Amino acid sequence: MSDRMRADWGGPDKVLDTYVAQMDRLTEPVDPGVQLSLTVHGLLVSGELIPQWQWFAEVSEMTNNEDAFYTGMAEHVKEQSDLAHAAVKLRDTGGEVTHRQYTALMAPTSYLHLRNARIHSPDHAGRGGCLWRGRLCDVSGWTPGYSPLAG
Repeated sequence: MSDRMRADWGGPDKVLDTYVAQMDRLTEPVDPGVQLSLTVHGLLVSGELIPQWQWFAEVSEMTNNEDAFYTGMAEHVKEQSDLAHAAVKLRDTGGEVTHRQYTALMAPTSYLHLRNARIHSPDHAGRGGCLWRGRLCDVSGWTPGYSPLAG
């Protein structure tokens, strides 16, 4: 077996990776998010896919006083999303992309972010309503929409 085939097996699904990357480049909040069901280390995880910056913003708002770390992360990730979005617009119109825009545009997608996530195991009914962040490379299977098991 070639090294390239082994590398493909260990990396994230390219279609899901592209899907999440496009979601992360959105510059407006999504509500509701896109429903997904994922298989992660034998568990079923279902929820609404939302942009990374929106996930950090919602985590920061979970307590009465906004958490400075998550607020700062939300602002930073939102800035990167805005830069990537601007780079796409410039590229499509033949404009010149700055180094910062190019860097933001080419940043690899490593995590996906769910709202109203439900996590199910074979011996435990799912609990839901949480914000969930998971590594793309840990997802072994996925389907659009909620799984019937996530009921």
